[in-house]
Amino acid sequence: MKPRTRDNLIYLTVGVSIAAMAVGLDFYAESHGKALVRVPTFTFRAVTSVLLMAYFVAREARRRVNATLNEVVMCVLVGGLLSLAVSLGFRQTIGQLSGILYAGLAALEIFLIVELTTRVVLYFRRVSGRPAQTRHF
Repeated sequence: MKPRTRDNLIYLTVGVSIAAMAVGLDFYAESHGKALVRVPTFTFRAVTSVLLMAYFVAREARRRVNATLNEVVMCVLVGGLLSLAVSLGFRQTIGQLSGILYAGLAALEIFLIVELTTRVVLYFRRVSGRPAQTRHF
């Protein structure tokens, strides 16, 4: 099985699992007469943007910079802190944005964080004297 096909199957499985869990919880709450529990918009958006950012930072650090495991972990931690700082800095605004507008702004934020963290890895390699082995796709 090709890696791209495998990755797409993993994404599909995760997405269907999350959707099935949400539908199952709604069905359970409705059939037992309980109130539906919903996560606040800000919390959902902050968590999903941090998770997406962590995935893209780790992928780009491994692919483009050929980073070691320590460098990938460092990039993900720094990127997570930056993403949370941005989310908490604009807490009132994020909760009021429409979903499409927030998705566009989150994509821009993730792109900038990925670029920043990969360039920081290259900078630290240059300072430490380790050769920078970059891949440009």
